[in-house]
Amino acid sequence: MKRGLGVLVAALAASSISAQTIRPVANAAVVTARVRSELPAGTEELSGTALRGTGAVAFGRFHLLASYLQGSVQPDGGAGQSRDLAEGTVLLGAVPFKWLTLETGPYARAYSTPGATTQRWVFWELRARAAGAFIGSAVHGYAELWRALTADVNVPEPFDHAEGGEAGMIVRLARSPLEGRLAYRIDHVVLGGGSRTETVDGVIIGIGVAWR
Repeated sequence: MKRGLGVLVAALAASSISAQTIRPVANAAVVTARVRSELPAGTEELSGTALRGTGAVAFGRFHLLASYLQGSVQPDGGAGQSRDLAEGTVLLGAVPFKWLTLETGPYARAYSTPGATTQRWVFWELRARAAGAFIGSAVHGYAELWRALTADVNVPEPFDHAEGGEAGMIVRLARSPLEGRLAYRIDHVVLGGGSRTETVDGVIIGIGVAWR
């Protein structure tokens, strides 16, 4: 956590804050989720659909972002139990350069199965995102990578490391706060020296408003 905050502070100190206008952002998205758990006893694969809402407030080169996702995933092939899936993030971000965004904060995920203990995964992440226009000013592409600095998980295997990323494009309508998003994301967690891995990936299709 301290390392993540230190990176943000250094980036902010190196940047001048010119515009002090508060800019709100909000969007909603449909997320296709695929979960793959690999253990010595075998591999479990589940898939489903979830809804995600995101809100952010930007002030100069700073921003605060929060998101929440909820849905359910079912075993591929029909055997086994479905899981309720929930995720939430709270991130503090900075924009040291126009094309680069740095963020840090907690990211939590929970799997809930009827009659079983809820699995909870909490990561403190450091994220870096690069973005730029590639079709005039209407379409922007971006790529984001993240790494867990610390983690707390309530599964038997000890946590090793976690990382992931997201890549996609944002379409912004001229003279309008409306924007559309299409992206692909993936998270990968390793536990117990590689004896257990958890991978979650999926496609994001969303629409939102961003006042600039």
